[in-house]
This record gives sequence, C-alpha cells and structure tokens, in this order.
Amino acid sequence: MTTRTEQSRFFFGPRALLVLAFGFIAACGSDDAIAPDAADATADVDSGDTAEPEVSPDTTDTTDTSDPGDATDTSVPGEALYGPRPRPLDPLPLSLQSATWVDHWVDDIAPYWTSAVALGTPVGNYPTYRGLDGRALNNSRRRPRMISRQIYTYAMGYMMTGNTEFLAHAHAGVTWLQTHAIDRVKGGCHEQLESDGRAVAGSRTAQDLSYCVLGLAAWYFVTRDPGVEADLLAARNWLFDPNRYWDAANDRIRDGLADDMTTPFDVENDGGAELVAQLDPVNAFMLLIQPVFDDAANRDGFLADLKKLGDIMIRDFHKDGIFWGVDTKMGQYGTRHVDFGHTLKTYWMLLEIDKRLPDHPFHDFIFERVGPLLSRAFDAEFGRWAKRPISASAVEFGSDWWIYAELDQIAATLDLFKIEYLDLRNKTQGHWLTDYVDARFPGEVIPGIKRDGSPVWNWSVTDDAKCNQWKNGFHSTEHALVLSIIGAALADQPVTLHFAFADDPTATTSPPVARPYLFHGRELDRTPSTPLTIGTKAYTPTAIRFTDLY
Repeated sequence: MTTRTEQSRFFFGPRALLVLAFGFIAACGSDDAIAPDAADATADVDSGDTAEPEVSPDTTDTTDTSDPGDATDTSVPGEALYGPRPRPLDPLPLSLQSATWVDHWVDDIAPYWTSAVALGTPVGNYPTYRGLDGRALNNSRRRPRMISRQIYTYAMGYMMTGNTEFLAHAHAGVTWLQTHAIDRVKGGCHEQLESDGRAVAGSRTAQDLSYCVLGLAAWYFVTRDPGVEADLLAARNWLFDPNRYWDAANDRIRDGLADDMTTPFDVENDGGAELVAQLDPVNAFMLLIQPVFDDAANRDGFLADLKKLGDIMIRDFHKDGIFWGVDTKMGQYGTRHVDFGHTLKTYWMLLEIDKRLPDHPFHDFIFERVGPLLSRAFDAEFGRWAKRPISASAVEFGSDWWIYAELDQIAATLDLFKIEYLDLRNKTQGHWLTDYVDARFPGEVIPGIKRDGSPVWNWSVTDDAKCNQWKNGFHSTEHALVLSIIGAALADQPVTLHFAFADDPTATTSPPVARPYLFHGRELDRTPSTPLTIGTKAYTPTAIRFTDLY
C-alpha cells in the first residue's frame, strides 16, 4: 500500500494525465444524437422551481439486476452492524484517491469563491448572482439560502485544507446572515434581501429555512461557536412547532409559511406535501450537528427528530423504490423532484441516521433497495450517472451537477461497507473532473452535462449558470469533501480534518466532540495550533486524525 506521501507525489505531477485520459475516453465514446439545448440552462436544479433546459431526452429501457453492495466510535451503536470493514488490497486509482479531491477543491472550486467580488461588500454580503467568469451581475438581490451555502463552502474548505483564510471568509458570512437574514421579530428566515441587507417580504418555505441555517451548522460543526447555537436550535423549534411549520394533523412539516410566519403556504398550490420539507432539514443541518452538541439533551432530541423525519419520508413519500417529490403524485414520473438525486440523497440520509440508532430500523429497508436503484442510475455504456427515471423501465441520461454529486457520494459511502463500486466510481469520478470542471471560464463546475459529457448549453460569460438562486459552492464542496474522506479511508490512511474550536467557558464537554463529517470513526490524535482571533472571539485551529471510518 502506498503511503499518503507517496500518493501525493504520484498525484500532484500527473493530474493533467488523469484529465487527458478521461477526455480521450469521453471523445471516443461520444453520443452524436443529442439535440441542442434551449436558452437558459441552469439545469434541473435541486429546488425544482426553475425550468429545465429543453433537451431532447436521451432515454433507454433499464432493468434492475444488481443487489446493494467504519472507525470505532464506542458512543455510537452502529459499529456492530456497520463497523469498519476490510479495505481494498490494491492501490486506489487516481480518481479515487483522497489527494485528488482536496486538490480538485483547491484548484478547481475555491478560486471562483475567493475573489473580491465573490466575498461581497462588505465581506460576508456574498452576491447571489454572478457570471461564468465570476463577475457581478445586474440582479443584486441576495438569497439567504445561498449566502448560507457559501458559508458552508468556506467552512468545509477550511476543514479540508486547514487554510485559516477560509475561516475568516466564513465568519464574515455568518455575521451578515445572523444580522440580516434571521427575522428577530417574527422568527424564521427572510426569503430575500436587498443588497444592503434590508429584508424583502416573501413566502418562507421549510426548505429555505433549512438551507438558511446550513452555513451556521457548518460553522458550528467546525468551531463549536456558541454564538450560532441558539439560531440552530430555534430553526429546529420552528420546524416542529404546530403554530409554525409543523402540520400536526398530517404529522409532518408543512411546505412553508407566508411572510407572517403563521399562515400555511402550499409551494405548488396543489394540495400535496413536499418531500424536501422533510428531507432538507436532515440534509442541511440536523444530521451534521446532532452528534456534536455540548448538551446531551440536544443530541438526544435531534436524534429523535431525525428518526421521526426518516419515518415520515418512508411513510408518505416512498413507493416502488423511489422517493416521490410530492405525496399526492406518487407513481407519476416527470413530476416535481422525481429524480435520482432526491431519491438517493434520501437513502443516504436514512443510512446515516440508521447508524446512530440502536435498533437500526432503516437498515433492511435501505439495503433491499439502494443497490438496484444505483445500478439503474448508472449509464454503463458511457460511464456516467443518469438524471432521473422517466418510467418504470426508462431513464433520462445526462445529469445535473448536484444529482451527479449525490450519486458519487452514496456510492462511495456504500464502498465503506462492501467494496462494490470502485470500478464504477473510477469512471464517474473521473468524468466529473473532465466534464463538470469549467474549461472555458475556470472556477466552479458547470450545472449540467449531456450523456457524452458535453455541456448542456453553450453559456455566455454573463450567464449566471454557475452562481444563482439555486447554485452555489455547496454541492461541489461536499462532493470533494466526502470523496476525499472516503478516499483516505479506503486507502487505509488516517483522515485529517481541521477544526477551530471557539473559546467557550460554558462548555461542559472538554475537549469538544469531533466527527469525520457525517461518518463515524476512531480519533487517533489532535494537534492544536496557536489560537487566532476572528471578530472578537478566540479560536484554536486543531488538526484531528481519524481512522476506522464507517
């Protein structure tokens, strides 16, 4: 087995060879029969409220044929069932190595988010809309959910690299978000802000609220800063309050509320309930911060909530292996949020919840279904992920960046339990580097590709396709983070992540609990550095090494 040093030496020189190799494969296997796309192509974004590019669907019949394919953490009951498994004996290919993904984030993702324009005026007031080359565009309104995603980008970028400049960028966004986006009068989070921070009245969905605090959760996870804990607890309370987002009659979270934070709001005005109202609280903040609260009552309460939301998603939105986007449209292909991204993200969230529950209530449900669905989502002929099922036997090929990222992430996670997807991921992850990384205007990834890996549209430099009301650095950053963590774990190397613990004299847990992102693992050691001051608080940068991930 090569060492981390040897792998780094292996990788940093010939990364261009990896890109060239996958580019050659893509060119040899290109699909010439795909129709041109329509004008605005921010792709089928994860919101579902933006029009898709009008691409002639590239579909085929599929048949489910395959079965589904951890880091000792004695405080978590998942070890006996999920535990750390034997790792591959052979060295991992470049596209699966940890260093590849840290380097990808540093070289391909971060530059788009570290320019003066990206950081905003004042710093932390990040623009929501920017062009392909990073320029500011005429639409100057801010979406708090996108400010929050950019905070996540910096916080997790720091966690991967240890570069404290990213901490300062994240802190500025946290300050701006807490000052302007959280409604201190009515509660909740404003839907939009003017460029100077003034609130714009509008409906407030549960999904928006969850993503509004995503950045606060990422900051809390990395720093354990008590200054954001109250807002995270308040977000949870608003979601489960029967006078706010909780629909007691139907035992689930409502789609949203009007600007008054009391009147229920139906997102599609169709009488149906939204999957994302249940899923995105899990995905955006609750799963990440649940195990690291200082107060055991908060840890236990959030875990019970996660179990509750898991039950709701299965009860109200699952049918025939798919999690349908609206409960009244189950079985209707082509409706809102019926794609491989939402379904497989739901399975991934259920899996990570299940690891934390003593009786593992979701285990059999997940593993009876997730393998065949991943096989259906994989385009074996072209070595890439597909976008969505369009009937019981056909899929639409090509994919949006966030769907592709989610599928890489769950396939990689499953490889921690059973080495089954290495060859598949070698193809899909290699194609991510050649297809999604923007070759025309460097920085960030493009929003969508066709089946052959070519862009779904020839965007102009002033198009907001890479930075808009639904696309920011969240998915590309999480993709790099997860693949870097799992790459190290599968190479049987320690995973090094960087934290910066806030000075908190009220904390009862010392040292603060740390986790390898959403995963479990055994902590090897901590290496603190000289404390630094950001704003008015002291933070101690601390490198922590984990092993035995699951």
